[in-house]
Amino acid sequence: MGKDFDNGFGAGFVFGTVMNGGNSSKKDGCYIATAIYGSYDCPEVWTLRRFRDYRLKQTAPGRAFVRCYYAVSPTLVKWFGGVNWLKRLVRYILNRLVSSLKAKGVEDTSYNDPEN
Repeated sequence: MGKDFDNGFGAGFVFGTVMNGGNSSKKDGCYIATAIYGSYDCPEVWTLRRFRDYRLKQTAPGRAFVRCYYAVSPTLVKWFGGVNWLKRLVRYILNRLVSSLKAKGVEDTSYNDPEN
């Protein structure tokens, strides 16, 4: 499934697993960002994953947001993944968020998710 992925928000990005090279690789992936940037392992997604783990997951409201995000984002990606103007809009928004996070000191270097 993952080898012929065309960044069209295909089935590899839904139901809790991001497909990488045909093998199930990551759980709790950043579904929308991974679909937009085409990889779970790229600087923008590393920045967003750090923000999730070191800022959002440290507070009760942040943990609630993350739970809601993982409940709805696979479905959103599946429904709207083929809508090019929406992908461009979401990429613009994510680029601004990533820039803001980097300006506040969130790194964009290689990142491994902590074990839960």
